[in-house]
Amino acid sequence: MIRISQKLYVRVALAIAMVAIVVSTFASALSYYFGLESRQKSSYLLAEQLSKTVEQIAVIAAYVSDTELAQEIVNGLAINPSIKSVKLSNNEGLEALSGELSGNSEEISLPLNHPFILNQQIGVLQIYLDDKFIQQQTQDSTRKEIFILLAVSLILAFFVSLLVHRRLTKPIQKLIDSFDLIDPHSPDTMRMLPYKRKDEIAKLVTGINALMHELHHSFSVEKDLRVQTQILERKFRLIFEQASAGICLIDDNDTITTFNPAFKSYFSEQDNDELTTLHFPTLLTNPDKLQQLLREIRNKPQVAQVALDIECNVGDKQKWMHCLFAKVTDQRAQQRDTGSPMVEVILYDVTERAERELQTRFEADHDLLTHLLNRRSGEKKLNKMLFFSIKNQQPFVLMMIDLDKFKPINDTYGHEAGDKVLKELSKRIIKMFNADSDVCIRWGGDEFVIAFNDDADNYDAIKEKAEKLLAQIQQPIQIQPDLNCSVGASIGLVIAPEHGKVLHELLVNADDTMYKVKEQGRGRVEFYSAD
Repeated sequence: MIRISQKLYVRVALAIAMVAIVVSTFASALSYYFGLESRQKSSYLLAEQLSKTVEQIAVIAAYVSDTELAQEIVNGLAINPSIKSVKLSNNEGLEALSGELSGNSEEISLPLNHPFILNQQIGVLQIYLDDKFIQQQTQDSTRKEIFILLAVSLILAFFVSLLVHRRLTKPIQKLIDSFDLIDPHSPDTMRMLPYKRKDEIAKLVTGINALMHELHHSFSVEKDLRVQTQILERKFRLIFEQASAGICLIDDNDTITTFNPAFKSYFSEQDNDELTTLHFPTLLTNPDKLQQLLREIRNKPQVAQVALDIECNVGDKQKWMHCLFAKVTDQRAQQRDTGSPMVEVILYDVTERAERELQTRFEADHDLLTHLLNRRSGEKKLNKMLFFSIKNQQPFVLMMIDLDKFKPINDTYGHEAGDKVLKELSKRIIKMFNADSDVCIRWGGDEFVIAFNDDADNYDAIKEKAEKLLAQIQQPIQIQPDLNCSVGASIGLVIAPEHGKVLHELLVNADDTMYKVKEQGRGRVEFYSAD
């Protein structure tokens, strides 16, 4: 099987040659068809002309019945190669023949009229054309024409191919060779293509050179940007890996996608080496509240970042983390629709600071000995509680408690024993009044204030509750391994708004009632009475 070269100029030359051969063959066929018909006509006309030439002599030969003259006439006509046979005859029986009369040859019949009598036929001259000779001549002529046409076509195809190769395919091949030297990964190989002629290819080369110039510039800029990006990436990676603060990214499902070593170290006690795919809120104490915060950050455009301290449990330890939540936005001009934005979390351990702040706040608001609220913070809570109760028309109960027989314990057993008594009594008070809305205050020395909200204005139930507290206070207290002591209490009760609508009034009335109980024998519970 012949394999045709893939080079353009070879394929162009073969295409031109094939077109030339096809055109030559088609032209030769037309030439043969019309040439055969033309030769037949010309032979017929020639035979007619020859018959007209010898007509007068043939008339004489037929008139005088001269056999020799008739034979010379037919022999002279038969000499023509396109005439197969000639026959001259008259009415007297004269017949002169030259050639063969076989076959279906075309006949030219010339009537011979009397030389002296008008329109009287005395004989006939019959000429038969040689169709085979005429066809053979036509074929020979057509072969020559085909050969000439093919030769001219091939020569023309050769020179056209040579011209196309020189003017078109050769410059294109040079451009292709120049393209082969270009490496897309190496901008230095993108040199301008040489071309000096001013034609359509020159315009193509100019456009290609301009494109390569822009590509070279783009590749150079991209290379510089890639180098700068790699440098920045190494720097940021170093910052990310070496940062003392924990950093992580969470997706729109609140799942951790990446984190740095500091973040892992904060939660390493959870025995979770694979923190990725972990639901971030589960690391913290209050996941529901954190999920709501993350939804607000993602869904509210005005909320870009939020910073707050969050409590979390790491193993059996409680830690406080200062967290900065920031929405990661797409900085491109045309943003892609990738769902909710990611959230970056930067956190660091502030447990020590938080504990110090909690301890400082606790010490500022509580009595250091009994851990009950001190008078200053207690008054603030009482005011808030009173305002809430009056606003919601809910009874507000306040107890003023003063211990009985407490001073002899200090005098007899010392202040350390007195402190033990105060601590134990505070525990008993807190145990009974441990609701979130209950307020227990060390008012000063051996005085206490307790306030709570009651669902109904039921004096008996309130007094019963106060008497249970009194019973607890009166229980023995161990102040030494082999020594117990007992104290009592006088309790004055007031209910707002019946006994007062402001805190100062309630406290004064409760204090008066408590001293009234002391004057009347101590160890009892009494409600305030204006009388």
